[in-house]
Amino acid sequence: MRIFVIILGFLGIMPAFANDHPAFLPSRDVVVGYDVSVPGRPAAEYQLQYLAAGERARIDDPAHGTYFLVDLPAGRAELVVPGLHSVVDAPDLSGLTAQIDDAGNARFTPLGPGNYAGLGCEKYLVLAAQGSGTVCLTPDGVILHFAGRDAHGSAEVTANSVSFQPVSEEDLAPPDGFSRITLPPGALQQLLGQ
Repeated sequence: MRIFVIILGFLGIMPAFANDHPAFLPSRDVVVGYDVSVPGRPAAEYQLQYLAAGERARIDDPAHGTYFLVDLPAGRAELVVPGLHSVVDAPDLSGLTAQIDDAGNARFTPLGPGNYAGLGCEKYLVLAAQGSGTVCLTPDGVILHFAGRDAHGSAEVTANSVSFQPVSEEDLAPPDGFSRITLPPGALQQLLGQ
């Protein structure tokens, strides 16, 4: 859950339609491994698969054996729990995807070049009403590093591997035969201890 909130929350402070910001969604299919550090919690690893043509993603949380499916154009996010053969629809998650389109006017200040996971990127200071931080973005919109703070706390996300490869539509769809569970607002965060 935490990487999902961090990435979508960070994207939510960026202006989706302004012309004076760098690309912040990948322009081609990519699979990225991330290390995530949140104060007071053990470090964690996640994997992001992003299908550029459909602006859809899968975020795997290996430590919990779960993954999120995100459909940005549809404003939908689902938590897949293979151990329970369930797909959880939660308005809290889907509401975060809408922040990308409803974002405020963040300001980007270039800070110079960076390098993570063997790729070059441009560092930016990002300031917005919802939070602030630094980000390092490749020219085609892949987040290689992010460190920031908002009202919910701080986090650091660093890419440890990046592979530009086709992403399967099948990997971005809920498994056949899984039960659907719809949670009321606030319930998922309570269940996950957030």
